[in-house]
Amino acid sequence: MILAEAADRLHRAAIGAQKRAQVDAIAAKHRPKISAFFRRQKAVVLDQFKDYQFLFTESYRALREEVRPNEFLTTHDWDRLWEKVEQQTFDDLQRTIADVEGEGVLKGGQQLQKLFTGGHYEQGKWVEGPPKFWDLANPRAVAFFQSTGGSVQYIKGINDTTAGQIRTIVSRAIQTGQGYQKTAKEISDTFDDMSRARAQRIAVFESGQAYEAGNRMFAESLKDEGLEMQEHWMTSHDEKVRPEHAANEDEGWVELGHVYSSGDTDPPTDSGCRCYKIYRQAPKGAD
Repeated sequence: MILAEAADRLHRAAIGAQKRAQVDAIAAKHRPKISAFFRRQKAVVLDQFKDYQFLFTESYRALREEVRPNEFLTTHDWDRLWEKVEQQTFDDLQRTIADVEGEGVLKGGQQLQKLFTGGHYEQGKWVEGPPKFWDLANPRAVAFFQSTGGSVQYIKGINDTTAGQIRTIVSRAIQTGQGYQKTAKEISDTFDDMSRARAQRIAVFESGQAYEAGNRMFAESLKDEGLEMQEHWMTSHDEKVRPEHAANEDEGWVELGHVYSSGDTDPPTDSGCRCYKIYRQAPKGAD
């Protein structure tokens, strides 16, 4: 029994290592594309920002002193600027995010498929290895993209975070009397940071989320075929594991779609989460 339990733990750890390696590879492939998007968006913002140099003139500052609330003109002008930026960059961001998620979903599905399928029939002949994983036209994949990468609201959320950061810079500059050139440089530096740190966070999270979604979709397809499937939340078993995620793992094998004690249904919960799920066919006689 002890040897069997040890072997099971090693098997679970091996699955986790394989998943992390594949997710890291997907993130590494797409991070430069996300970084490139932020650099392109920076160019659009700075180009639009040139039209608003009047915000930093003495005549505008004097006008602003006469108008209450002070933020009104700043808010109005900023909203017009960002509307133009979104018009020029929205589709670009949507394609960039959809690319990383598409690869994650496919490779996540293929990974679980390989664990459950040693071979398949193709045109009446037995072929070693799994068949090609269903494509992104699969209804479950379509639903996933509608709620994430393909969702207008989701992409708008990413843009809104960017807009909030840049708007804060502009608003603070106007309030403090900071000059146009220094403000433009601060905007540029912020986008440069986005192209590094934020691009990495987005790449890691989107890759992990899509990969786990592909895993889950294939498990659900097995359930559709009549197999009773179970899932198990797994952590990285180190000092960085959050107590709430360790509690999720302690729940053991549960049915698909289970809501864990943390309130989550799937890892990763954010860009810092290294959790994953494993799946199995429920043992005979299992509750």
